[in-house]
Amino acid sequence: MYDPMLIEMAADLVKNFLNYVLMQDVCPEYTTNILAARHICDIAPVELRYTHELTLELPGGFNCAARSLFCEGEIRHLDRDESAEAFIQFKFTTFVWSLSEKAQQIKQEILDIADPTTMKVISTTRKTYQILDIVRPRQKDKEMVEKKLVGMGAKSKIKPAGFISVRPAIIAHGWGNLPRSEEVDFSNVEPEEFILEDELLAKFEVGMKIAMTVCELNVGLRFIKEVHDLRVSFDTFLPQYLMVDWKNPVPNTRPAPSVHNPNVEEKAMGAEMQVNE
Repeated sequence: MYDPMLIEMAADLVKNFLNYVLMQDVCPEYTTNILAARHICDIAPVELRYTHELTLELPGGFNCAARSLFCEGEIRHLDRDESAEAFIQFKFTTFVWSLSEKAQQIKQEILDIADPTTMKVISTTRKTYQILDIVRPRQKDKEMVEKKLVGMGAKSKIKPAGFISVRPAIIAHGWGNLPRSEEVDFSNVEPEEFILEDELLAKFEVGMKIAMTVCELNVGLRFIKEVHDLRVSFDTFLPQYLMVDWKNPVPNTRPAPSVHNPNVEEKAMGAEMQVNE
């Protein structure tokens, strides 16, 4: 259970210990590391609270609208009014998405589309990204969208949106058969952009990592279908994570297999299951 007060108390406890280490000059050769750790104690309660809230709120209104419109067979069927409302939200949220020239072209193509059935999902993949930049909507963007919504008489209140710029990444882990973050270089990979509401963007921090299922439309736009994992910017793999599911070994009373009876263990397990039933 998430408890912000306990997290804040834990961060303060660690920070007080680090302050004591600095004050006593215990290990001056690690002063830089201690200062960095103390900074993490300052930002940890805020980032952990934000990641907890984002886990509950993502993928947000725009991405849910896109998922409802384009992921056939996986979301309940929308009636005419619901479909129209979702498409209005989908189109108008793209107004503020304009970082690159490519994004501008895709945005204009979407805004010119009158019928959402001409767009379709061409790929669905599960990816992990790291946040490179967070672009929140400007006040004039908000006012422009607001005026157009009023002119259209839109029923629902469409929230102002911006986007996150991301690059593929790896969340640190302890599995030996998967690549580690230090073994793969994504620095030359072109960043991608995902549209999110401003109230969600306010909770992101550069450096956070997010694992999600991503859908790409035939117009080039990618949207978030589902979020699987979200990590704080200072997330670090610790070896003790490998002990989370540790169980103490217990004596095995089943007979060991031999060349004369290689399946004796399976037979014993089968007999035990029948007794338990």
